[in-house]
Amino acid sequence: MLRCYPDIKEKEEMRKIIGRYGLTGKQQVRPIRNLSDGQKCRVCFAWLAWQNPHMLFLDEPTNHLDIETIDALADAINDFEGGMMLVSHDFRLIQQVAQEIWVCEKKTITKWPGDILSYKEHLKAKLVDEEPQLPKKTHNL
Repeated sequence: MLRCYPDIKEKEEMRKIIGRYGLTGKQQVRPIRNLSDGQKCRVCFAWLAWQNPHMLFLDEPTNHLDIETIDALADAINDFEGGMMLVSHDFRLIQQVAQEIWVCEKKTITKWPGDILSYKEHLKAKLVDEEPQLPKKTHNL
């Protein structure tokens, strides 16, 4: 991180930056190859945030993240002032951050008129409708 951001001269300042993403103590000085997948994701989020991008494209960003880190990611997304496109199956994250829902299916992209919870209910109803109906058993008494 210090090599990527030569303007940050003090190690302690960089440790504070990385610490905001949940990496503390020895995790901050350990080679990235020795970190867990979730910790590597945290380093990437810290690095990305300091790039100061105008647009983010996040594809399944919650892979390898625990609930606490997902909540921290949601907070960071909500604080982000640029544009963002998120591709995710994580309804919890989507519920926390999405301003619009776009559904991709059958080679089309359609804006969903409601929130993610209404889309989830739509999917459940669709599954019930597609479920094959088994014949009811009758019992002779």
